[in-house]
Amino acid sequence: MFSANFILDASTVVNGASGGGTSSGGGMNPIFIVVLYCVVIFGVFYFFSVKPQRKKDKAQQEMRESIKIGDSVLLSTGFYGKVVDVTAECYIIEFGTNKGIRIPVVKQSVYAVKEPNLTNKVEEEPVPEKKSLFGGFKKKDSTDEENE
Repeated sequence: MFSANFILDASTVVNGASGGGTSSGGGMNPIFIVVLYCVVIFGVFYFFSVKPQRKKDKAQQEMRESIKIGDSVLLSTGFYGKVVDVTAECYIIEFGTNKGIRIPVVKQSVYAVKEPNLTNKVEEEPVPEKKSLFGGFKKKDSTDEENE
């Protein structure tokens, strides 16, 4: 009995009603605000986390499908090899200079199509293109103007 009166009193204070237990304020329902907040958080999470990961996975899958016999590949373990045969589930890869070492490797373990650097020269990483926050409209730098 006491707890029921306490809950009723608390609801009138929260709703702002003086005695009837119903509000006539016309404001938004607090549950609707929480649901709306959750939807907004999920949307932000989707566009900043899930969507770019799907795009990256799709690019990896297209790269794996384009591998053909004779390509040099880099595995996720760090080994370089040359593809000598392609099956439905795996690639047959030849490792090292010994032509007799051929190992079947699952397609998902291929990280990139890349030749090994067998010289002592350090390869320069390509400089990524600067992108603007507003869909490609960027201000030209002074170095860009000098190059043109």
